[in-house]
Amino acid sequence: MARPNPDPVAAEWVTFRCLTSAGRSDEVCALADRIIAESEDPLRVGQALIEKLAAMINLGQVDDRRVSAAVLDAIQGALGRAEPHPRLTGEFYILSGFVAYTNGSISTAVTHLVRAERLLRQMTELTVAAADTWHDLSVAYSTLGFHGKALSAMHQGRRLCRRAGLPEAICACLETTVRAALAEDHQGRSDQAIAGLEAVLRFGQAHAADLSALDTAFWAYAAARLPTLGVPATEVVVAEHNGDPTLSHLRHLAAICAAIAAGEPDKALNLLADPASPLDVFGVAEISRLRSLAYAARGDFRAALAEERAARAATATTDRELKQRYLGSVGMSLDQERLRKVAQQHADDARSDPLTGLPNRRHLETFVAALASTGTPAVIGLLDLDRFKAVNDTHGHPTGDLVLQQVAAILARNTRPDDLLSRFGGDEFVFILPLTTLEEAVRIGHRITQAVAAHDWQTLAQSTPVTASVGWSRLDDGDLAAALREADRELYRHKHARQHSADIDR
Repeated sequence: MARPNPDPVAAEWVTFRCLTSAGRSDEVCALADRIIAESEDPLRVGQALIEKLAAMINLGQVDDRRVSAAVLDAIQGALGRAEPHPRLTGEFYILSGFVAYTNGSISTAVTHLVRAERLLRQMTELTVAAADTWHDLSVAYSTLGFHGKALSAMHQGRRLCRRAGLPEAICACLETTVRAALAEDHQGRSDQAIAGLEAVLRFGQAHAADLSALDTAFWAYAAARLPTLGVPATEVVVAEHNGDPTLSHLRHLAAICAAIAAGEPDKALNLLADPASPLDVFGVAEISRLRSLAYAARGDFRAALAEERAARAATATTDRELKQRYLGSVGMSLDQERLRKVAQQHADDARSDPLTGLPNRRHLETFVAALASTGTPAVIGLLDLDRFKAVNDTHGHPTGDLVLQQVAAILARNTRPDDLLSRFGGDEFVFILPLTTLEEAVRIGHRITQAVAAHDWQTLAQSTPVTASVGWSRLDDGDLAAALREADRELYRHKHARQHSADIDR
């Protein structure tokens, strides 16, 4: 006798995935509605609503802002009643970003995707569902034109697949890699475009048996597009599609490329003029670029030049440096929002640090006394920045203050809701982690120091790396001074060990 599945959320996700992969979005909506009607489990309801919204997007049913907003509100309400779930909440923000983008608000869309990425980095599950969520984030970033972020999300998903022993093709994201390569070609960087498209061919050849129908279609388009750039053709066989408009469109574009490569520019231009095909998978820049190639093959270089300029103009707003700065500003806005919330929780100015908005030593002492009065065990951490004096000496104290503010933001977003983060003075910060073991604290500390080291400091403190060290101690009987002394000894023990290791490496 078969035993019932102990995790209905996981079982239902598999069913949703199978239906979506088969293009049966109507059945996804029907299944989601049944679960929403019958279940009181907020995670099941939240997942069902997420899958329903994704199906509505596939069916082109999110043009009505009121409808999509109502579904997003329902998802947020369901997930708000459930235990924290980084994957589902991350998927919610990915879909929110897509809806915002379709409604013309790219700034809101990017903010949602940045939130999603931060949540996905907190995932611990090594599952197909987790890999799929990285895939969805990659495609969302790619659709918005943030190709660097899209490729980064793709690599995160593929790394997860390798760690979990899953096929990397689950996170193939060939749509992402093809779109990134085409963006290079639209900007006149054909060598980089060829390298990107050839990488798609290699991945497709290595993982052909595991690719989805959609990834196979993007692989086939990469193979068709390369000959238009002077690279010999490679045949990729694509199975008949089930009427999916994206697959149909990719087949249409591949036929245009084949005509250009075969020296039939008039045929290519006729296909490009075909109003029956909604030419939008890669945007207007790809259409202008294909027209340019067709006109050049026909010898009409004036028309080719005009289309080339149109392709570049269409991608002018996707300048890589500008987009990276924009993403950085979105991230900093989210950090500042988090700090404002922290500051509001500790609104007494006498107990807040004026530079960072974090609680100061006075608030720290009050918090520790409250833990001691209830007998709540806790761990204390002391963090300071390595060689912070070099930042002030090289770039000046105003820059040093900005670095401290950004460090505070990084620490705040890596601190749990029930923990206390405070500025202790100078470049020192203190963490109080209630109901936490030393082993857990060490893992948290490693994540925090890694986050500080991974931050892009070049804009503020070029050539002056910013890193941090942390030491931990048990906080026994509310004796803050003794716990801080022990944490300080651990901190400098770690600093000495790291310096010794660096000296040996040299």
